[in-house]
Amino acid sequence: FVMSDDMSASPSSEHLGLTNEESIYQNYTASEVLVQGLAGVVSQADVELMVRAQKKMLQRFEKTNEMLSNVNSLSATRLAKAEKDFKDHTQNVVEMKKDLEIIFKRIRRIKVKLAEQMPTAYSAIGGREEGDKEEDDEYDVAIKEKKAGK
Repeated sequence: FVMSDDMSASPSSEHLGLTNEESIYQNYTASEVLVQGLAGVVSQADVELMVRAQKKMLQRFEKTNEMLSNVNSLSATRLAKAEKDFKDHTQNVVEMKKDLEIIFKRIRRIKVKLAEQMPTAYSAIGGREEGDKEEDDEYDVAIKEKKAGK
């Protein structure tokens, strides 16, 4: 193979059979060629409008994200306080229930003593030992069953 003066060491686009337009894009990737092709079709003003619209949306999303973060942290703080309050109130209710149970037991003992010491007077005022028993609700029944199972 002998090189003539008009042919260089590297093959030119003319020797490869490429057109002038194809030779311009041979050093670019397919995506770069696509972008360059679209750049000629879309006007610069439209691109600028799209970029501005995207920036506005980004600002709105950032503001919304910040507001949601604030709401989330505020909600977490309020939830922690509500949990503490709920525990405290639950403890108070449990203590009040115990206190009421003690009070009712004392009242029953007093009634029994009165019935023993003055049976005629106690029966005259309508004292009924068996009829005074309170009705257990489903919670009391569940607690008694739980205690009986231990």
